[in-house]
Amino acid sequence: MLSAIGVNLALTCIESMLFGIFFVLAATSLAVLVVRHSNNAGSVNVHAPLSSERIWKSPLFVTTLLLLMTVSAHWVISVRRIFEAFLYKDGGERALAYWLTVEEPTQVAATTFVISSVIVGDIILTYRIWVVWDRRLSLIIFPTLCTLGYAAMGISVIQLFASYVPGESIFIHAAQRRIITTAALTLTTNIYGTAVSIAYRIWSSNRALKHEHASPGMGLTEALTIFIESAALYTSWTLFFLVSYSANSLLEAFAFHCIPAATGISFMLIIVRVGLGFHWSPASGGSALAPSIGVGALASARAGPPRGQDPGGYPMRVIHLNVTRTVEQEAVTDYALRRGPEKGLDADEDSDIAKVEV
Repeated sequence: MLSAIGVNLALTCIESMLFGIFFVLAATSLAVLVVRHSNNAGSVNVHAPLSSERIWKSPLFVTTLLLLMTVSAHWVISVRRIFEAFLYKDGGERALAYWLTVEEPTQVAATTFVISSVIVGDIILTYRIWVVWDRRLSLIIFPTLCTLGYAAMGISVIQLFASYVPGESIFIHAAQRRIITTAALTLTTNIYGTAVSIAYRIWSSNRALKHEHASPGMGLTEALTIFIESAALYTSWTLFFLVSYSANSLLEAFAFHCIPAATGISFMLIIVRVGLGFHWSPASGGSALAPSIGVGALASARAGPPRGQDPGGYPMRVIHLNVTRTVEQEAVTDYALRRGPEKGLDADEDSDIAKVEV
């Protein structure tokens, strides 16, 4: 039998662990994005300082800061609620009543930061759909409308919690209508973004490439790539909350208040991959950069067989070597490196194809 005290103690422990993971990823994301913008500025002018205006125009940088603020604020409130329940409120004698009080100011504040984190997460997910589908605005109309609907319903949930009658349960009919509708809106955005848009786009492109090169089926790396870039963790946790709340389970508090940390981890993993230059983009057709063949390999191929080796031991044939040079451009900092030129954008990589006789 679940108890509110046990669930909230477990919540604080698990959320603290998830927050630690999130904080490390967020710090890494900010560092990587700042370094990439600094390097891009230096590629134009080696004496040019890092422009704060330029870094603040990066959508990934701004959303990382927003998530860092909302997730950190929620974690601080969760820790404060532990002290209030066991120390500050009536000497800890009414801890159970404290956890079950919906209109408690700290509960309302925590709910506000949960909804704020989800809104930021849905914005990042919509942005990723736009990037992965080659900036097609028609594909982000639906998730944008769902995100706006979630924001409106989220505000109504906060207002409902603040005006709760003391002693009322969080599972009353009026609350269920708003909360389930709100959760369903963000879940719809998540399913559209993860399964329909991003995951399918990555999977179909990789499948086409493997068919072209007669490669084997999906491996663990590709599956992990799709899981991270489609924010499947975010979707799974949202579904966990919706199911637990619909079942009138006390686990809903655990699921609900861990949403900010789960959201932050999910999208920080994406931003770290994007910032490091290893992600899926329309021009790359793959989830990571392929190995490059250096100029040294080309010179070795031209040098012919080693001294003393019979030149007739192997048949003469023509092979093609792709010699890749990586050039970072500021215009595509948020989209990482691409495998070739794209219409309307500067190329991130220049490729030279050489014919070599062996």
